[in-house]
Amino acid sequence: MIVREARRQGVQHIVLTHAMNAPVSMSIAQMQEAAKLGALIEFCGSTMLDATAAARVDRYADAIRKIGPQSVILSSDLGQKGNPLPTNGFAAFILALGAKGFTEQELDRMSKQNPARLLGLADKKS
Repeated sequence: MIVREARRQGVQHIVLTHAMNAPVSMSIAQMQEAAKLGALIEFCGSTMLDATAAARVDRYADAIRKIGPQSVILSSDLGQKGNPLPTNGFAAFILALGAKGFTEQELDRMSKQNPARLLGLADKKS
């Protein structure tokens, strides 16, 4: 409902961050609908060093395949004391998604091209 209303009101850039995490907890169908309305769905890798990392990457990979890389942005969500540095954690997240079968082109799109388009730094067709 929020994405539809934002579009109705003329909002051009919409990012749904932590879409699969509480308290947002969007379903795949909700994320697909939001993506069809032009929203970008953000998946935050967090640390790849904890016991939940493998299951989290599996859930994210499944959702990304169902939504489509064209509607996804990736981030690290790190920088807290005791966690890896954002650059190291993000690299580990990208490698984990690559191990799940995402191509270099798909990873570039989600980690570079889509964020650049969101910020007005790239052609909207990319």
